[in-house]
Amino acid sequence: MLVSVIALACAPMLAGCGTGGSAGSAASSSSTAPSYVTEPFTHQQQLVEQGARLAVADGCTACHLDAAGRGIAPSFASFAGHRAALADGRRVLVDEHFIRLGLLHPESAEIKGYDPAPMLKAIRRLHLAENPGQVAALTAFIEQIGPEPPG
Repeated sequence: MLVSVIALACAPMLAGCGTGGSAGSAASSSSTAPSYVTEPFTHQQQLVEQGARLAVADGCTACHLDAAGRGIAPSFASFAGHRAALADGRRVLVDEHFIRLGLLHPESAEIKGYDPAPMLKAIRRLHLAENPGQVAALTAFIEQIGPEPPG
């Protein structure tokens, strides 16, 4: 899933490759090109791309990507769409609401089995409560790389 997110983020840049400077001409003349190559990003896709960039730039990926088995933090790849046990004993579905709450108020969404100190420190350092656009982008990214929620 993460590979498809990265491929989606890079598709517009690759669409113009080898067209001699006329990025739109080759893509629009080919009816076999997939829509993600020829169509602009939707708002949601733009949020996912921005969230991916923020997750890397802000250091989130150091603990959250491919973190399974290391006990540092839950891996984004197996987080969204699943139920998580919280430190206070509740079990919650990790959905858009929960992710947003965790980014804005991490002390109210501490996940059982993980030290909350690094996340609390990161949230304070990033001032996410003052940057709702960044919260929306990170939420979209985290949701995108997780599995679909149960129907």
